[in-house]
Amino acid sequence: MRRHWVLFFLLLFSVPSSLFAQPAGLPGHSSYSPALPLLYIDSIRIEGNRHTREHILIRELPFAVGDSCQLPQLVSWFEEAKRVLMNTTLFQQVTVYADSIVQNRVQVMVRVKERFNIYPALFFDPVDRNLNQWLFEQGASLRRVNYGAQLFLNNTTGRGDRTNVTVLGGYTQQLSLSYERPYIDKRMRWGLRVGFSMGRNREVNVETRNDKQVFLRDPDLFLRHQVLALGELQYRPRINTRHTFGFQWKSERVSDTVYRRNPSYFPGGGGSIRYPRFYYVLNYQRVDHLPYPRKGPLAQLQLSRSGLGTPMDLWEVHAKGMMHWPLDKKWSLALGMYAGIKFPFDQPFINRRMLGYGNQFVSGYEYYVVDGLAGGLTRLFLTRELVRHTIRIPYKKGKDPATVPIRLMARSFLQAGYVHDPELSLRGRLANTPMYAGGVGIDILLFYDLLFRFEYSVNRFGENGLFLHRKYPF
Repeated sequence: MRRHWVLFFLLLFSVPSSLFAQPAGLPGHSSYSPALPLLYIDSIRIEGNRHTREHILIRELPFAVGDSCQLPQLVSWFEEAKRVLMNTTLFQQVTVYADSIVQNRVQVMVRVKERFNIYPALFFDPVDRNLNQWLFEQGASLRRVNYGAQLFLNNTTGRGDRTNVTVLGGYTQQLSLSYERPYIDKRMRWGLRVGFSMGRNREVNVETRNDKQVFLRDPDLFLRHQVLALGELQYRPRINTRHTFGFQWKSERVSDTVYRRNPSYFPGGGGSIRYPRFYYVLNYQRVDHLPYPRKGPLAQLQLSRSGLGTPMDLWEVHAKGMMHWPLDKKWSLALGMYAGIKFPFDQPFINRRMLGYGNQFVSGYEYYVVDGLAGGLTRLFLTRELVRHTIRIPYKKGKDPATVPIRLMARSFLQAGYVHDPELSLRGRLANTPMYAGGVGIDILLFYDLLFRFEYSVNRFGENGLFLHRKYPF
């Protein structure tokens, strides 16, 4: 078994280093040729922006009036502009082109089709970590579903702002409000986000046993109450880089039943806790299409401090990255990595989550969670696009038809992970041992950003199955 694990890691890390170099001809690569004339950006026209203010779009462009370039660089700029504008998620369609070139002076046209900016939505979301756990371990129980309504107010001021109001019932009774404005200064570099939520649950994940979550439920009593308030300042000096400086205030309490069942649920052994959390997040993205990239890098670094010493005393460092390489028009390769550590190593139950929660997991281990205080994983994907099609739906005479873009991809993958748990306990067998798996899958992307992933994977124990996911694995 150890020999197989070593060979697996050698395979996973044997991707040629030349793949990390951006090949000539891709956006971002430029070379000066004395045989080509210089072109000058003479003007930039924006069309189709019924709500979005023109200076918000101009901020996203990699060029400005007065800039000079040669033709290959101009084409690269146009591709980059389309990529960045689409990744704002404000638009359904973006076209950037040279409307005319007269005596080496370029008139640039940017045409956009905006998304709906005000719409209500029904909310139905199983609370379990993945659909397999909800369908097969929890029997698709409606008691383990959050349902309710959401109201999205996007770009209502034309400045790219977003307001979200959510009212939930079901598993969690919750009210949450958030507002985000990407630019609050004249130079359009600083933004802000504020939010508030409060909720309560009749069921609580009270401990981990044999790498499985153990839940405690009381149909007549709310076992957990929580309140969260947050404020963030966001600094975006460049198109692809964002710095976030955040503060949260958290208040949480559980019933006597919970902390009698697990005295180390909270730090200090009590039934309630209040503490501040300070955090910094660095995001870098230069991908062609954020919901499902096939070219470019994604990276994130997160540093946080929870509490002021007692009873909550937690530092965290998390880093993840993913690189995508197009091999040709249909094939692409992606390599992703994640690593995290929490300290000091003496932490209560609520601070010990590592792999299997959220989007950080090794495929084939969807039915398990791995608690610990340090860990990481690596993922290698080979993807081939099978179908790319747009369905046009006429809905009003004389108007452009509504469009439903559809993409269908097949992929194969290898994955490996490891979690360090300094407290060797009865929580399970997966901590302090390597995890690895492989498999194949089908991904379906609808409406630009609605993703469904179907994966068949086999883990190191020979356990296999078909697993369903809804998020891109970053």
